[in-house]
Amino acid sequence: MATRPFRFLDLFAGVGGFHHALETEGGQCVLAVERDEECQQVYRHTFPHTPLVSDIRSLTVTDAGSDLSGSEVNALVPDHDVLCAGFPCQPFSKSGHQEGVRDRSRGTLFYDVMTIVMAKKPSYIMLENVRNLAGPRHQDTWNDIIDSLRHEGYLVSRTPLVLSPHRMAPQDGGAPQVRDRVFILAYLPHGPQSMPTKPLVPPEASSGWNPDDWRIDDFLDDDSDIENLGNYRLSDAESMWIEAWQAFVERIEADNLPGFPIWVDAFRARPNIPDGTPAWKTDFLMKNAEFYREHRIVIDSWLGERWGTHNLLVQEFPKSRRKFEWQARKVQPTRSERDLAKLVLQFRPSGIRVKPATYLPALVAITQTSIIGSRMRRITPREATRLQGMPDDMFAGTGVSDSAAYKQLGNAVNVGVVRAAAKTLFDAGEATWLSRPADALLATG
Repeated sequence: MATRPFRFLDLFAGVGGFHHALETEGGQCVLAVERDEECQQVYRHTFPHTPLVSDIRSLTVTDAGSDLSGSEVNALVPDHDVLCAGFPCQPFSKSGHQEGVRDRSRGTLFYDVMTIVMAKKPSYIMLENVRNLAGPRHQDTWNDIIDSLRHEGYLVSRTPLVLSPHRMAPQDGGAPQVRDRVFILAYLPHGPQSMPTKPLVPPEASSGWNPDDWRIDDFLDDDSDIENLGNYRLSDAESMWIEAWQAFVERIEADNLPGFPIWVDAFRARPNIPDGTPAWKTDFLMKNAEFYREHRIVIDSWLGERWGTHNLLVQEFPKSRRKFEWQARKVQPTRSERDLAKLVLQFRPSGIRVKPATYLPALVAITQTSIIGSRMRRITPREATRLQGMPDDMFAGTGVSDSAAYKQLGNAVNVGVVRAAAKTLFDAGEATWLSRPADALLATG
């Protein structure tokens, strides 16, 4: 009996996280949609035989702006068994304005996804977005999404499913990187079934796995194997900031460093709290003042020193570099053990953050790319690609810059997480890809 791979649609495809995952599971992508031109470069280089269009609305809306009919959409979109969509997250992200569906250019694109769903009725649907989509500010949007899928006959839990590769064991496709994303997994039942009340996949996708068992060094290249290594080394200013804060953590005569953000500008015996100061900021100012009073002699001496080739006081550092967050208590519990060279550092708009060299913070733009203390360099795009479960050489020959690669990977879906979710989804829907004849494998509708 002739068989063929299951077919899938890759909407808002980015650089192909869903494609990598489902192709590994035996799928064939019949159409991809991606608007970003640099992402298109990478996608076409990686999957040269996959049809790629740049605008989902070329499949759902006429040139005049009216909705296409179901039959017109059905004619434009290939038959498929699985629809994947990492639809735009900016309307829901905490880093954006959180306009949700009110963002006409991006938030409402979910309804274009539903236009295709209604016309094609794929057997399985996999949607992915930032965790904040399921947050309190977007509860109405979340309910609209779930209700839309249920109205079309899909079984889907209303309880958010948040997955991250760092909570998955290596053998299950995990990776040492925090990437909390909400997944919506839906399928058409073969017969009468009750609506699931819990997500198909537990958030702790690997039972008994401890994320603190990761070692990021195991996922890094040797420095001698990295081309243009100097591009990832720290600048003189960055080295100066680390040198100053290393001296700070060594000199504070206490085993416990504060768990709250340390603010140099708040080092004063009596906190300056203007009327109308938010409660959270008042709390930080008071805690920093108390910490300063307790360690005043050491801190005053530290504040009087000059650092780096420019001979700067800490007070002359950029504002965000005068803030410091210590999150390494687990691995460096005492004063004698404090060593930034054994930790992971991140230069964030909120300050310099340090944490154990187990798993990395979420991959983001180049300005916040994690720094490996033992190497005193940033992770490379090749290493970041590996953390997303994609081929090491994915960007080779594409002409895409490092900054664009970091951005693309920061927006990408993690391959290991998608594979784990897909296996569970297909099992729940009783998919029998290999035993079904080719002429029966087409999607319903």
